[in-house]
Parts: sequence; structure tokens; C-alpha cells
Amino acid sequence: MDFELIGNLVRLRYRLLWARTRTRNGKIAIFFVGYLLLVFLLVLFSLGGIGAGMVAIRSGKGAALAAGILGGLYVQALFATILLGFGINAVFADSELRRYPLNAVERRVVRHFIGILDPFWFLILALDLGLAMGLFLFGPGSLLGVVAALLLFASNYLFARVAGMLVERLVEKKGGAAVLLATICCLGLLPALGNTAVKKNPHALDPMLKVLQQTPPFGAAAAMTGSGMPAFQGALVIVWWLLGLAAVLVILERRPRGTRIVQATAMSWGGIFERAGALFGPEHGPLVAQWLRFYSRNNRFRTIYPLAMPLVAFLAVTQAQTAGKNGQFANLLGSFVLMGFIGTGQFAVNQFGYLGGGFRRYLLLPADPVAVLRTGSYTFLFLSSILIPFATIALLVFTPVPLDARRLAMMVGGAVTTLFLMHGLALWATLLGPRRGNYYGTFGNDLSLAGNIVIIGGMLTLLFLPRVLQKVWPGTLAAENWWAVVPLVVLAAVFYFVSLRNAGSSFRKRREQILAIVEGRG
Repeated sequence: MDFELIGNLVRLRYRLLWARTRTRNGKIAIFFVGYLLLVFLLVLFSLGGIGAGMVAIRSGKGAALAAGILGGLYVQALFATILLGFGINAVFADSELRRYPLNAVERRVVRHFIGILDPFWFLILALDLGLAMGLFLFGPGSLLGVVAALLLFASNYLFARVAGMLVERLVEKKGGAAVLLATICCLGLLPALGNTAVKKNPHALDPMLKVLQQTPPFGAAAAMTGSGMPAFQGALVIVWWLLGLAAVLVILERRPRGTRIVQATAMSWGGIFERAGALFGPEHGPLVAQWLRFYSRNNRFRTIYPLAMPLVAFLAVTQAQTAGKNGQFANLLGSFVLMGFIGTGQFAVNQFGYLGGGFRRYLLLPADPVAVLRTGSYTFLFLSSILIPFATIALLVFTPVPLDARRLAMMVGGAVTTLFLMHGLALWATLLGPRRGNYYGTFGNDLSLAGNIVIIGGMLTLLFLPRVLQKVWPGTLAAENWWAVVPLVVLAAVFYFVSLRNAGSSFRKRREQILAIVEGRG
């Protein structure tokens, strides 16, 4: 075994991790992982390590508490490994390590040795062993619990590697990013749905608990808090998971990664995009059709736009618990109005950011350059408006609160108000805060400060404003006040078209500056 070479590879991985943390997406990943870990550590600092073992003994629920702590750490390690190692693991794939003087066995050992030396895994190992030692020193635990903690750590690493490889290969597939985001949304809905199910039926989650008892965290908890055969069976559960995960990992590593195939298609001038562009007349139709085709090929757009309604449903369900019984309609209204912008917002606030050097070609067209800005805004307005009627139909079918015609008109009017208001703000964000984006990227935040203010600030304001109004002025959202949405729609439409007209003159003045930014020169 060439330990000097292994040391060089370890240093290379740490350099890549450090370089990743200095990128924009890397900082976002670090913040997200840190936020999740901080929330969990706030509990562990009061109940963690030896303290958790003492509390478990005193409460008489050592196995349940240990299983909860170990399960939380298991999930934390899984998310952290996927987020921090996404893209970096491919650098140390078997095909890449063949460049070094290593045989097959050495490549496998090196690959996993490098992966398990990531800084985050040291923290997970310390917390797992801390809990096991706490139970061993101050409770009914035994040395088998310490062994179970080590086995749990190994299974956690293997599970994270398998999940990471599956995620990377899924994203490489066409439509895989959309499937991944939909899966994340469904997983995010589980706590809220589980809480609702428990309130209706206290024993609703018993079948799920029986399944969870056959998972490594519950097996480790049984080994740490039990004795005799129950403890041995708990350790055996982890061993079976280790063997299964190792087999799956070997199969995935031996299976070659898929390659992208570029398919040649005949050029068509009468396709769906041209027919949609024709709705805007002969002056704007060709450019609208071009914008539709351009963003239909963008991986990020193809991921976010189809999931606009599931994301709104996710927000409505997750916020329902905090809204309370009297605030359900306000919560539903705040979530529904997002349909006017959530599907296209990330692109509308940075309309030219994904063009790169292609932006220069638009300025060479035999047309007013302002038409490029205008038609792009029309495109996003058109795409968002399509989602509103579909969301309305879904609302009528799956409505969680009673809706009459007046309340439905209030919700649709609020979505249309958002449609014009937010796309008007997006025009100014495009001009005042452009930023070069990655057209082929799927995830990440590559917006400027102005774009993030419009997206994040606007979404949060729209989401919580109805609930604030309901609390400050009770009766504001009563059904008889539905007519108030009509002037809001008119004012928002006026704001949009006035912004569109005034943005034209600003575009002429700032187009060279925008060109320099999107080409990477500014």
C-alpha cells in the first residue's frame, strides 16, 4: 500500500473541499448543512453524549431516546455527505484513480479511506461513541453498545455513499433533477402528514415504527440499552445492513456511468413554441418563441417550472400547523398567490444571465433592442399565467378549507396581482442586478443581491402577508370583501406596464454593462 500517495490524495480532497466552500454554491451548501446541524445540536447539547445517556436512564426510555438521537445523526450525516460531496466524489471515481499506480483493491481502499476522512464524519463518530460511552458508564449499557456504535458509523458511511451515487446518477438522467426535487418535497411533507395522522389516530404510525425497528439506528439503540439476546439482535440488524449496503455499493461501482447522447433533430418552424409565440403578434412572436425554446432546454427551468404546484402545496401543508385553525384560509391564500411567480421567478429576475456571449447576438438583430427585454418578460408572464388555472382546478379538487365563489375569486385575483407585480419588479432586478449564471446547472443560487431580494423577500412577504392582515385587522379576508382584489389587480397591471415602458430606456443605457457581466467581463 502506497501511503505517501494516499496522503497526497487526501490532501487533494481537502483542497477541493476548501475550494468548494469558497464558491457561491458551496457557501449555500455549508450554510444549509450548518443550519440543520445547529438545530439538531441545540438538542444534543442538552441531551448529547454522556448527558443523553443519563437522561435516558432517569426517564426509563433509554432505547427510544437513543434511537431518536442516533436516527437524527444518521440523517444529518446522510444530507451533509450528499451536499458537501456532490461533484467531488466523481473526481475520485475508479475511472479517475486508474491514472495512479494503484491496483483494483488499492483503488477501492483509497476511495473509501479518503471519503471517510471528511471532517464531518469525525463529528458523527464522536457523537455516536459519546452516546454509547454515556450509556456504558452511567447505565445499563455494555461494551457491545460501543461495538454497535462503530458498526452504526460504518453503515452510515456506506448508506451515504450509496445515496450519493444514486443522486449523482439520477441528476445525470433527463428529468432526473425534477424527480429528485419531487422526492425531496414528498419527504418534506411526511412530518406534517404524520403529525396530522397521529392527531386523528394515535396508533397510525405503529406500522412505520415496526419497520424503523429494523433499521441501523434502532438496532444500535437496542444494543446500547439492552442486554442478552435483544442487544445481540440489535447488533445483528446493523451487520445485515452493512452486508446489504456493501453489496449495493459494489454493484453501483462496477456499473459504468451513463453517457450523454446528443440527438440531432430536424429544424421546425411550425412547432408548439412558434404557435405559442404567434399569440403575441408578428412583431413579438418570433422572439417569444425563441425565449420559450431557449428556456425549455434549460435543466434548471425544466426542474423548477413543473414542480411549481407541488412546491406551493408543500408550503401550504407545512405552514398549516403554524397558521392555526382560524388562519387556514389566510395560509392557503398566501401560498396560492405564489403561483403567479414561483415557476419563473428565478429566471425573470435574471433574464439575460444564462445567455452568456449569446446576448450580443440579440443586439445585432434588425429590431429594436428593447424588444429583447420586452419579449422575455412577456414569455415569463405567459408561462406563469398558464399555471394559475391548473392550480385553481387542483385547489377545487383538493381544497383543505371550504371555498365559495367569492373566496375563490379572491385567491385567483391575488395570484394575478402577484403575476403582474412580481414580474414588474423582476424587470428592474434584471436591469439593476444582472449576474452571470450557469445555463447547464440544475441546482444552486446564482442570482445577484437584487434578484435574491425580489425572490426571497417577495415570496416571504406574499406568504405571510395574509396571515398578518388577518391578525392585525380581523375580517379583512372575509368573503364579502372579495371585491377588494379587483383594484389590486388593476394597480399591479398598471405597475407592470409602466415598468415595462420605463425599463426600455434604462435597458438602452445599461445594455453594454449587462453584456459585460453576462459574458464574464464585469
